[in-house]
Amino acid sequence: MLGKGSGGCEVVRSLASGVALSAALLCATPICAAADQWGGSLALTSDYLVRGISRSNDRAALQLDVHYLNNSGFVAGLFASNTQIDPGEASDIELDGFVGFAWTANGDWRGRALLSHYAYPWDRHGSGYDYDELNLDAIYQEWLNIGLVYSPNAPRYSVYRGLIGVSSKAVELSVQRPVWRKLSVNLGLGYSRLEGPDPAGYTYWSAGAAWDLAPVSLALSYVDTTAGAKALFYNAAARGLWTGTVIWRF
Repeated sequence: MLGKGSGGCEVVRSLASGVALSAALLCATPICAAADQWGGSLALTSDYLVRGISRSNDRAALQLDVHYLNNSGFVAGLFASNTQIDPGEASDIELDGFVGFAWTANGDWRGRALLSHYAYPWDRHGSGYDYDELNLDAIYQEWLNIGLVYSPNAPRYSVYRGLIGVSSKAVELSVQRPVWRKLSVNLGLGYSRLEGPDPAGYTYWSAGAAWDLAPVSLALSYVDTTAGAKALFYNAAARGLWTGTVIWRF
């Protein structure tokens, strides 16, 4: 989902996916180059979803994003959220450090490349859930977002080998259009595939609306996934789930 950040820059950042697709609307980093600036957001969401998969065990999550952007387009920052990936374990904290570059191709197109490292330092599996990810985004006229995601070591549970790292890929498409005053609607569609033993993939989609009361935004989204998501992630896969988010940008 698109929104306004500090300095008037458009923002399209969310965890590991387009915001509309993850229903997280949450952490936002600028997509355009501007004067050197710091920014961030604090958000409360009813469920921390990434590509239709819950990382908070269907519970609320409090999330913080802090980022820096300079006038050459370099961007770096840190994202933090409470998580509970395994329902049988205690709640944990996810820390996401990211660096990248944002640019404007012409008046219609903007782009961003972002490299992130996700860590769960207090999880009992140690670094078992840690992984890296590359996000490439292209935005057309501020309403169409096309995203590609690649990870060389995404965590996946194998019945025979336990928690392992496998390569994963995702492609996402999302649109957002204003409908009345500061109210906008959004639609998202994506496909994610994990390799490793019995490689498989699934489709995820979302529909929702957002109300911009800058610096606060409110969002409501409906998220669903195909049966392949449940086969990979069991009950963590969203099936006809409504989520709500409140985000304050600073």
